[in-house]
Amino acid sequence: MKNKVYVLIIVSFCLLSFFMLFYINSSDMVPISNTSEELTEKQKIEDFEYMYNILKDNYAHFYEVKKMYGYDWLAYKEQFKEKIKKTKNNLEFYYALNDILLKLHDGHTHVLSPGYYKYLFGPLGFKPYEDMFRESESSYKMWEKIFKNTYRQGELEDYYSLKKRRENVVTDVIEPGKIAYLKIYSFLIDYHKDGEGYKKERDMIYDFLRNIKDYPYLVIDISDNEGGNREYWLNAIVAPLRNKLKEVKNLSVEKTYLIKGGEYIVNLLENYIPDLKNNTIDKFPMYDLLPAEVKENFMYYAITDIVKDFEKFSKYIEPVDFNGKIFLIVSRTTYSTANIFAEFCKETGFATVIGERTRKGDGGWLMPGLMRLPNSGLIVRFDGEMLINQDGTSYFETGTIPDIEIKMIPKNPFEKEEEIKQRVLKVIESLENI
Repeated sequence: MKNKVYVLIIVSFCLLSFFMLFYINSSDMVPISNTSEELTEKQKIEDFEYMYNILKDNYAHFYEVKKMYGYDWLAYKEQFKEKIKKTKNNLEFYYALNDILLKLHDGHTHVLSPGYYKYLFGPLGFKPYEDMFRESESSYKMWEKIFKNTYRQGELEDYYSLKKRRENVVTDVIEPGKIAYLKIYSFLIDYHKDGEGYKKERDMIYDFLRNIKDYPYLVIDISDNEGGNREYWLNAIVAPLRNKLKEVKNLSVEKTYLIKGGEYIVNLLENYIPDLKNNTIDKFPMYDLLPAEVKENFMYYAITDIVKDFEKFSKYIEPVDFNGKIFLIVSRTTYSTANIFAEFCKETGFATVIGERTRKGDGGWLMPGLMRLPNSGLIVRFDGEMLINQDGTSYFETGTIPDIEIKMIPKNPFEKEEEIKQRVLKVIESLENI
């Protein structure tokens, strides 16, 4: 199908035009869209100013970005405005906004593509933002048209289809009767199809776990997992293996967040944390450990349990009675919900985490911040809270630190999984010899 499209383009335009359409990625070189609903320069600047001001007062990671990368994002406002002014059409404006947000090195802060918009809005509901998504429905139809006219299919693809591999779950035996291996590339759930794919994967995982329940070792590999839905790992992995949690007296994984105090994010969080404004940062138990700049710029803190509803996911799933030892493999690629799983494993003792520190720039699991730009109707996602480690450091800076650190970069990229399995095997052998 794509080849036919390319042939039509070649017939219709000169070779140079084809080259530009196919290869360019820079927002400054995007072809002009064929829409009659072009935003004016004034409207674009208004949208940028709105986004900038919301982020200035509510975004949680300016301190870490400055510390980690030496980049003061807020100081570049005028340069950003000039970049916006130079955009010739809506499409260039869209990519310019994303380029500006990309400088924050934060995978959770970006403009929602039409495909991602549909994924979040559809069956997910994505409360408390339903009104915002409905308000942007007609705008995103316009954006769909723009991307279709310029053959930007990646922005239109359903987020699930774009991110999910065809073979998402891999099961194997490293050593018969002894070491079982389970790899999951993504925790995304296909809610648009009533979770059909996820349910098949969940059943596949359950059958595998039941078949290896007498093995002394199970290796779960999420080294390439960039996240998805918490329900996935709670339901498909932890619930059938919950024998490993029998000795955990209080199944609670409490995480602490700092909130700047901007009206936008505070109004949102107060719906879920009614006493938020009572939790002023000066009462924060680790207040003395915080850097001076954080003390000055944050007003509140919140503590929440990331597995408080575990029983909801586990009560209908029969445990497989696995009593062996579990190892969880992580790497610099591990991100978002996969990081939450790694933290769960560390804090409950469910698994020993091995590998490399997980990806930095993952700083908030409490509630995704979303704003709607008034003229373009685009929705911008951002982190409105800073996740704090038990020693007062920022999780955005550290990621998850494994219990056992091993190198994850393979000598031969084509033999990556086999190399990792052999390294894990050496870890197990060394532990057995202690």
